[in-house]
Amino acid sequence: SGRKGSATQAEKILADMERRHEKGEKDIKPDTVTYNTVINALAKSGELDGPDRAEAVLRNMMERFICGEVDVKPDTISFTSVIDAWA
Repeated sequence: SGRKGSATQAEKILADMERRHEKGEKDIKPDTVTYNTVINALAKSGELDGPDRAEAVLRNMMERFICGEVDVKPDTISFTSVIDAWA
């Protein structure tokens, strides 16, 4: 939404989804689109640490994918959104 704190709120919701899924709520599983949405929010946030945080979300995605979470596979949007955050 572009409001101050929106990207931080998106990160909190993603972290909550991850925790809930890990505790057994199988229907609350973040996927590639979920992570890309948070990366995009950070890229557009205008916050000084937005690019670093966007990159951290991408690294989290890559780690999860490498560990077997096939529905969290980073895609072109994941990478271009991080590039955009640094632009």
